[in-house]
Amino acid sequence: MSTEAKYSLEGVSGLTSREFVFRLLDKAIARVNAGVSKTLTARMTSEEPPRDPRHLTDTRTRVSTLLEYSVAYEMNHILSEERDGLSVSAVLWNVFPDLIIRNKQRENEIGLEVKALHTAAEEKSANLATPLQLIRYRRDFVVIINWGWQVSSEDGVSITYPHIHLGGVFDAWLLAKIRDYGWLLNQGGRIKGIDVATAIINSVPAHLFKAEEGNMGKLMRIQLPGEMPKSAPHYEEMKDEDERYMEFKQRVLALGLRETFLEICRLEGCETADARVGTEYPQQCSNLGNVTLPNGLPFQLIAGPKPEHWLRTKGDSSLRRVAVLWLGVKLEWKLFSGRKGLWTLVGQGKKPDSEYEQIQSFLQTAHFLEEVADS
Repeated sequence: MSTEAKYSLEGVSGLTSREFVFRLLDKAIARVNAGVSKTLTARMTSEEPPRDPRHLTDTRTRVSTLLEYSVAYEMNHILSEERDGLSVSAVLWNVFPDLIIRNKQRENEIGLEVKALHTAAEEKSANLATPLQLIRYRRDFVVIINWGWQVSSEDGVSITYPHIHLGGVFDAWLLAKIRDYGWLLNQGGRIKGIDVATAIINSVPAHLFKAEEGNMGKLMRIQLPGEMPKSAPHYEEMKDEDERYMEFKQRVLALGLRETFLEICRLEGCETADARVGTEYPQQCSNLGNVTLPNGLPFQLIAGPKPEHWLRTKGDSSLRRVAVLWLGVKLEWKLFSGRKGLWTLVGQGKKPDSEYEQIQSFLQTAHFLEEVADS
């Protein structure tokens, strides 16, 4: 395992930079969830937002920005209370990083690039596009906060607010190295390179070069290539960071499964529902959630590869009728109607958070078809 540099400022000696940032982030998230998130970014549960793709994207972006600010504010407030002379300040122009942790002399000790991701988004589009030479080794970090809508009763009123489920702190320099190696090793029949400031790729069919078009730094796609030679500089550090990052991404995927299922159940009028999604996307297809909808229809959540095979071999054939929702790694979905072991694909799509009404309609259709069969 790699040895990280110790943080040496007065009052926090003995912690690595990552440990110091994570401790600060953890405290800030707890404050946001218990406080400002339930007022500044809350809505009455009866106030349903528009669900078309454009409005959903706008809402996610707006809420993510407000959460990033709220976390930064609480981090700064915590440091002020601890009276160690440290503070958090925002970078006031749109460059890397978003935040700076400053010492008593207002010097830049640690940089934080903050990314807020919505669990139910089918593609976590935040990216790390900053060139490697602009990132400081062991002094700049990517902070990721993963949030989802949660219902709470406050003073007898049902509100829905963005709850931060998960926070992660990752070495920005190592992530950028992994990003660059991964992109360069995956040639895909193209000529690729990285010049002083920008990744470049040849155009097709002309033998000209253009700047890479913004896909290489998507956070959920960053992964150490399996063919990476162990002789590569900083290989062990990148390997450790990749393992840590992969575990975090799997937890994000699992939360996405849970939130999507629970939101559908809520829209269907279920008072209680649960999903046992674990901490990673299943490597084998399995049942993750069960509920009975108000109309009496059993509704199940499954995830993992080869859902059709799972339904044929392990689906519950004892039920007179059942609806089963399958979710993929990018939250692509399929809805199956089953009756005594016979399964029908009722509908499918790629963006469940903007297709909830379609899924609801399909659920009613599956139920109606079953009632016809029984009559």
